Amino acid sequence: MNRRRFLNQGAVLGAASCLTTRPLFGAGPGDIDDFIEAKMARDHMPGVAACIIKNNHIIWSKAYGWADIERRIPYSLDSLQNIASISKTFTTTAIMQLKEVGLLDLDADLNSILPFAVTNPKRSADGISVRQLLTHTSFLRDGLFYAERYACGDPRFELSVWLREYLTPDGAFYNAEQNFQDWEPGSRFEYTNISFGVLAYIVELKSGIPFAEYCRRNIFSRLDMPDTSWMLADSDLSRHVVPYTWVEDSAARGPTWGGIPLGVIREGGPTLERRLDDGYQSNCVYNHPNYPDGFLRTSVRQLSNYARAYLNGGEFSGKQILKPETVAEMLTDQRVPAGNRTQGLTWSSDRELNSEPQWGHGGSDPGSNTDIRILPRQGIAAIVFTNTNGVTPTEISNRLLEIGDELF
Repeated sequence: MNRRRFLNQGAVLGAASCLTTRPLFGAGPGDIDDFIEAKMARDHMPGVAACIIKNNHIIWSKAYGWADIERRIPYSLDSLQNIASISKTFTTTAIMQLKEVGLLDLDADLNSILPFAVTNPKRSADGISVRQLLTHTSFLRDGLFYAERYACGDPRFELSVWLREYLTPDGAFYNAEQNFQDWEPGSRFEYTNISFGVLAYIVELKSGIPFAEYCRRNIFSRLDMPDTSWMLADSDLSRHVVPYTWVEDSAARGPTWGGIPLGVIREGGPTLERRLDDGYQSNCVYNHPNYPDGFLRTSVRQLSNYARAYLNGGEFSGKQILKPETVAEMLTDQRVPAGNRTQGLTWSSDRELNSEPQWGHGGSDPGSNTDIRILPRQGIAAIVFTNTNGVTPTEISNRLLEIGDELF
């Protein structure tokens, strides 16, 4: 279906639909509606859904704009979408569950776990640990083959096949130059997606259960997240947002993986360098063989249950996904060279509120930008979804945390 230049921001805001549990406050400089709607207009965001959580309850929530512009379907708190790299925290949750029951040592060498050897061709003597995978300090790297494997629909082969083909010398997706770093593990930080495919495969090996099914049984079902899934085949696509990429002067707005701009995902894969018409361009609903790094589908409402578990020492509605001490370990500085941010186990912090580190994770993929921020000591969290990419949802989530602290 063709959605070209007629998809303009005026149409987005002109018929916005809102869901709210409680109004914040009247119009004025601090009005959150004005703040979000101005950002939507400035950054060309078709829709936004967001919430504030405090003291184990959603105290404010609202949706703006469109999940599907052409069909005039409003964005809602129950709209489903790819949450991009917030997904990594779920993969880490599964890893930490294995650690809790003694099935995994975070400092174990990767080659003592996998059924095939992973060797860095640039530094063959180096090994890497599970902890380094969790902190983006291993020698694995996202190469061109990673970027090229985005495709409409679900992966055509298993996670184990993808990883063998990417990490072993005879593999179809192996590239000695692009797939590996040339520095000592632990000495540098570089954000990496491929590591989280490896971590999910470790979950499969240790549990004996396919990763998607493991998460359904041990995370989603405990958190009352029945519509959350890794695979499109398990999703209600009638509730899925259209993921839009904004194109201006024929250039698609981010993101870039493997050194190339992804452009727009269509049948046949990313458009890459192809010329595109300006305006909103719709992506297909896509997935990736390395899906545990960023392809979980859920809604703001269901993700709020996950946030509440992290605010409450791993417990939601009487069910535990992690022990309190495990959550504390994940939200502890791992003392890695991560620049201006504090790096925990996947979660990170780059600012404070009331002297408490603001832990969180963002996500960016074609047609998706997301953010989750949590302050466990204060019991506050914020979640923001939008169905485009190349924007900064942290501007909204940071403001929502401040409002939750000030007004409730």
